[in-house]
Amino acid sequence: MLTRRIVALTLFGLLILPLCAPVAAEWEEDTWLTTIIGPERLGLGDEFGCHGMAGSETSVYELEISECRDYLTERINASKWGANPISLGLDSDRLNEIDSETIAAAGFAIVDQQIIPLNSEIKNLSYNGGSLEKDRQTIDHFQALIQDEEPLINFYWHARDHDVIVRPNSELVSSIESTTAWFTTWGEHASYQAMKSEFSLDNSSSDSWLVAFESDSQSSNDVFWDVPITNKFSNINADVVSVNYGDISLDELEIDSPHLQTGWRQENNSLILTLMPGQQVRINFDTSANNDSTQQTCERFNCHKVAITVAGIHTNDLFDWSRRWDDTPMRFTWLVEPREVSQYNWILPAFAVIVALSAPVAIIWLVKNDRRAQQAIAVLDTLDNLKFEEE
Repeated sequence: MLTRRIVALTLFGLLILPLCAPVAAEWEEDTWLTTIIGPERLGLGDEFGCHGMAGSETSVYELEISECRDYLTERINASKWGANPISLGLDSDRLNEIDSETIAAAGFAIVDQQIIPLNSEIKNLSYNGGSLEKDRQTIDHFQALIQDEEPLINFYWHARDHDVIVRPNSELVSSIESTTAWFTTWGEHASYQAMKSEFSLDNSSSDSWLVAFESDSQSSNDVFWDVPITNKFSNINADVVSVNYGDISLDELEIDSPHLQTGWRQENNSLILTLMPGQQVRINFDTSANNDSTQQTCERFNCHKVAITVAGIHTNDLFDWSRRWDDTPMRFTWLVEPREVSQYNWILPAFAVIVALSAPVAIIWLVKNDRRAQQAIAVLDTLDNLKFEEE
């Protein structure tokens, strides 16, 4: 009986061992990055960054971040302003595995976690706005940030919590969308801050100015993109007739224009002008302008009082993450993380072969031993009968 139990336990162990075998994780490519949705979101002004490689075979966080960067750059540009990704979402449980120098060496300049030691080249964005998920954040919290004149309000969006579909807070979203603000992305906002400077001004002509944005590329980190910058000219004492870039008229912006672009608008006695680096324009007035007007660089595009960003964290399915946001003025920083696909490694088929070979052998062995046991019992019974007859 003991032998049978040992054999039975051995067979049972062989059967369940493959279920406990190590699993080799792999990732599944998100084809929406390269087809339809990715290019559409890029054209709208969204940004693509990294959030890691969930199915990476490496356990070294530094290599995983570089692997995610390569995965992204092989499929889509990071922004309409630049191809290189500069925004990175970090795993809060693995901050001790990475430092700011490693992040900078990988080409990233913006993260969503505080990295120690601090590095002036790395910008940290906290999610001070909270989540767009229903029942997670209140309108009062958002309005308090607006009243406190918070210069940058950063939200996050996660379309799925494992297999559970996340629904947005419609009231909060409506409140955000109705706010007069600069709706931007992480990299766009950081590039603006890195590039901002005053324009050169030639006001020798009485009724026109020649204004140029002569950006000093050496003054800022090369990782950032060339983006338009807004400057404000106060006390011009004239009305602007037109702003021309060569033979092209620059667009006239509205006070609530929400998305970064070149253009101009007049606000009372001030001219608010947004130019790309290297761009030179001629401003025509209806009368002689004030040569003693003052120039000030605006902290945000179009001299908005607040900038709003939204990060799509752990974006492993761009269709799923973006499908609710077709008609919103908000601009998203999609932190891409390919979906993990679990696959059994070579141990599973190896054990399957062992089980397949062992099972019939064990059965034959048990049958033979059972026959021998029956024969032995028969012999013993015969001996007992003979002994009984002798008595």
